[in-house]
Amino acid sequence: MTLPADTEQFMLHRAPMRLVQRLLRVDGDQAEAEARLEPGDVGVGPDGKVERTALMEMVAQTYAAARGYLDLAEDASPALGYLVGVGDFRVIRAPQAGERLRIEVQSANSFEDFYAVEGCVRCRDEILATGTLKVWQQPQTGPQTA
Repeated sequence: MTLPADTEQFMLHRAPMRLVQRLLRVDGDQAEAEARLEPGDVGVGPDGKVERTALMEMVAQTYAAARGYLDLAEDASPALGYLVGVGDFRVIRAPQAGERLRIEVQSANSFEDFYAVEGCVRCRDEILATGTLKVWQQPQTGPQTA
C-alpha cells in the first residue's frame, strides 16, 4: 500500500461522517492526514466555520485511519476503535469551510486497549487546534467456534 491514499479503505467511517479524506503518512506511532469540509457538511456550522467537535473527530479519524493502515499492512482487518474521552483540547482558530486542513497525530501512551492520542490540526503553517484524545480499541478476536 502506498500513501497518500483515500482513508475509506482504512476505517469504517463513511459519508457523511467521514471527515478525513486522505491519509498522507504513517510512521510508527505518528501519522498525518488531510481534510477539507465544505459548507453544509457535517461539522460545519451555520456561520461556515468548522465546529470544535469536528476538529476533535478529525484527530480521532486520523488515528483510526493510521491504525487501519497498519492493520491492513499485517493482513488483518481494521480494528474497531471508539473515542472515549477528550483532555485539554484547545481551538485557537476555527477554520472556515473549504480550508484544506492537515491533521497530525501521535500515540502518546497506552494501557491495555486504551490509547492517549495527541493531535494537532493545521492550516498551512498555522496551528488551529491541539489536544489529547482517549481511544479504546476493541481487541481483535479470531473466528468463533461452537
